[in-house]
Parts: sequence; structure tokens; C-alpha cells
Amino acid sequence: MDGLVRISRGCWLPEPATHDLATRCARLLQEVDVDTAVVGLTAARLHGLWVPAATASERIELAVHTPGRPASQMLRTRRQAVRPRRRIVPADHLTTIAGLSLTSIARTWRDLAESLPLADLVAAGDSALRAGVTADALADVCQQLRGRRGARQAATALPMLNGRSRSRPESHLRVALVVADLTMFEVNVAVQDHHGEWLAEPDLACVEAKIALEYQGEHHAELRRMRKDITRQTDLRRNDWVVLAYGPAQVFSRPCEIAPEVRQLIVRRAPLLLRG
Repeated sequence: MDGLVRISRGCWLPEPATHDLATRCARLLQEVDVDTAVVGLTAARLHGLWVPAATASERIELAVHTPGRPASQMLRTRRQAVRPRRRIVPADHLTTIAGLSLTSIARTWRDLAESLPLADLVAAGDSALRAGVTADALADVCQQLRGRRGARQAATALPMLNGRSRSRPESHLRVALVVADLTMFEVNVAVQDHHGEWLAEPDLACVEAKIALEYQGEHHAELRRMRKDITRQTDLRRNDWVVLAYGPAQVFSRPCEIAPEVRQLIVRRAPLLLRG
């Protein structure tokens, strides 16, 4: 078919539309049971949660949500573009975006606990809080699904969430400290100079030890941003702060190396923080 691209058996879309996740989901939903919703990582992407980048082979996750329908009759399909999930999804765990039925943000986050590692789950939860979902709403869904797979992971991640986090890498950086019991860092709070004037707003800051941690992504390589970073770090140093900058290699590939370095610095600058 001229101008059309096959996304699954019997499913075709204009080539530009294949790059839009919501459009692909809508087209596939036309080919399955009427009471089918988008779930899992696919729902997380539609909600804009901070989750790992999609892979080329990633399939769209769908689940039937007919009330009272037994698991043996849930969605079954051999379409390679679809990953069928067995989910019991009550009506209050569903929402609609652009005409698509999908799990709510709170339910989606809880479902992610079945498959995501802790740091990724915390990052997704941070973005859920930034989207307006309350911690109580997340806890309520976790309580309702306490007997399902992923319950322990969700319970571990829930108290780690922080809506002040501004990006997925920042969340990963914080988790690297929290799992090492370095919980004295505040998230994106303003710190003052010797005169009580605004000084900076580090990604993570331990005021007692005057230690600031910053994530340096590719956008920090822009000339204007680089100059601002240098000015801010200079101002912090002149006020007796130590700034540690980490990039993608440390935060995503070698997070276990971060906490020991930070701990040694705390020992030198504020050892009382580590006692007890």
C-alpha cells in the first residue's frame, strides 16, 4: 500500500503516524477486544513518566479489563506488535487520554514495580508526583494490590519518592545515595551565602557539610549553560561549598561508585552526620 506502513498483521498506518505512540495504540486497539486498555510501560510513556528509553523491539502492552472476567479469558493475541498482559483493572484504576483507555498514573506506577529496577521505579514515581498524583494515591493503589508481584519493590520505592526531583538522572543520583543510607541530602532547595543571600539551588545539597551534587547531562555542554554552571560552582566554592558533578556514565553505569566518594567527603567535613 502506497504511503502506508504495516505495524502489525492487518494494521497499517501512514508512515508519519507510525512515530506517534498514541496513534499506534489507537490503531491496535481497533483489532482487539472492546474492553482493552493500554498498560505497563506503554501507559507510562503515554502519561509522560520518566522511564527508560524505548527499544526498537518494544511491544505495546495491552490488557482486557472486563469486570469479573477470569484470567483464562483475558487478552490473547499473536500480534508481534502487542504484548498481552493479564491484569484485573477496576474502573477507578482507568483513565482516558486522547480517546485511549489506559491505566491511571497511580496504577501504572504500581504495575511498573513488577518489572523495573528500584532506581527506575523511583524516577517514574518522582515524575508521577510532579504530574500531580499524591503520595497517598500511590500508597492506596499499593495497598489494594499488596498481594501481587512487585509489592515489595513498590513498598521499598514509595518512601524514596520526591516530587522536587526535576529529571530522571537526578532521581537516579538520589537513589544511589539513599540505598547507601546517605539520606541527609535535600532535593533542589535554595542554599544561602555567608550573608544569608540566595546562592544556588543544587540538584542535591547537604547544608551541614556544604556539599552539592550536580548531574551534568548533555544540555550542560551548551555554551550559555556551561558559563552559568561555572559561575554557580565558583560562587559555591567561594562560600566553602564542595561541588561534585556526575554524568551519565556514573549515574547510570556506575552508580555504586558515587556513595563511597560522597561518604568520604562527609567524614572530612561533617562526621557527626554519620554517627548513630
